[in-house]
Amino acid sequence: MKIFIAGFTIFFTILTGNLALKAQQIKISNDSLQVATPVPKVERSPKKASIYAALFPGLGQIYNRKYWKLPIVYGGYAGLIYVLGWNNNNYKDFFQGYRIIAQYSSAANMKPEERKFLDNLIKNPSVSLDNSSTFTYISAQLKSGKDYYRRNRDLTIIGIAALHVLSIIDASVDANLFDFDISDDLSMRIEPMPVNLGNQNLVMGFNLSINF
Repeated sequence: MKIFIAGFTIFFTILTGNLALKAQQIKISNDSLQVATPVPKVERSPKKASIYAALFPGLGQIYNRKYWKLPIVYGGYAGLIYVLGWNNNNYKDFFQGYRIIAQYSSAANMKPEERKFLDNLIKNPSVSLDNSSTFTYISAQLKSGKDYYRRNRDLTIIGIAALHVLSIIDASVDANLFDFDISDDLSMRIEPMPVNLGNQNLVMGFNLSINF
């Protein structure tokens, strides 16, 4: 019995010693617990965005980092400016032609350079300035063309101004919504709901719940 107790004591001492040794060898990494670094919040000023967009087209979109909108803005300006120049050039030609033809009652008294200008402007061999009836028709057409291209030129100028205002509004709205938080926890649930009408009758309906 003494031998058994002595042996058990030695075995228990060795076992506890090994456990203590293993316990001492356990190390906790310093990196096991990491503290999340807060992400700095980036904001944009609607006032600055509006001022930048007003000073130069597209600058407000650059300030808001909406670079994908630049081709739309510059494409709109380029198209409208091209249309403006085309209408303005045609207006000048028709205005000059009508100014020339309004001075005369026939083509006989026209100067050679004036006659050449009108022939190049009309570009229709079947229309002759020497015919009195045709002369009156050409005068009316030149006046109509002058008014037409002037109206289109003025409308194009209004379009450019409207595009500039829309660019300023767009930059201001983007700046207001720049730091808008869109949560991933967006859910919708539709479930039946009993409705008591007050006469002890229950009517089944639907309940729509949106969480955001």
